[in-house]
Amino acid sequence: MSWLKKPQWSRSLIIFFSVSILLIVLDFLSKWLVQLNTVEGEAITVIPNFFYITKSYNIAIAFSLGATWGVGGRVLNILISVILSLVIYWYWLTHDHKLRFWERFTAMLLGAGAVGNLIDRAFYWDMTTGFNGVIDFFQFYLGGGPNNPVNFVNPFATFNFADACLTVGIVILLIILIVDMISDARKNSLSKDPRLESKPQQIQNSESAQEKPAENEEAPAVEPQEENKE
Repeated sequence: MSWLKKPQWSRSLIIFFSVSILLIVLDFLSKWLVQLNTVEGEAITVIPNFFYITKSYNIAIAFSLGATWGVGGRVLNILISVILSLVIYWYWLTHDHKLRFWERFTAMLLGAGAVGNLIDRAFYWDMTTGFNGVIDFFQFYLGGGPNNPVNFVNPFATFNFADACLTVGIVILLIILIVDMISDARKNSLSKDPRLESKPQQIQNSESAQEKPAENEEAPAVEPQEENKE
């Protein structure tokens, strides 16, 4: 079966796959750096009224999305994360030879983000680590800061490095899809040109015939003039 074929380990695949693993490691280290050095709910100012480090725990998918109803909901979220991670990496590894640079870049980010949060979601429980769920810590205020009225962007959803990888990857993927749609639309419009149905040589000959006068066209007859007799 073609979908079971082994990946072709090209140089580009090795490089992008290695960077994807590095992003997973950076996500893991950043979360535990925050976990070991901050208190839940404590806000550490990075940029006043805009960017803070605030540790919180999320048992949903990302940006507090997903099922949150007890252990069953969390198990469902874990299964979704596992399936998402496997699909991303399976498709990437088996189709890398067909992918363009930005498509590889997108797969790298999506894979790292999915696996990064899957580690937290699957292994961080009260009985193992003393806390539940994914460690989130990036906190942005897009409405003026914590002293301003609370709304849907003030504060913005708390997230982590893996969430950032997922978001950037999805944005790039959408841009790729839009650009490809525009490109395909232009190709389809050009293919409707009736001149393209003829062979290129025929088109060239037709244009040349319009520009040059016909060689076989007879020159107008000139009547001989009689010599003037004295």
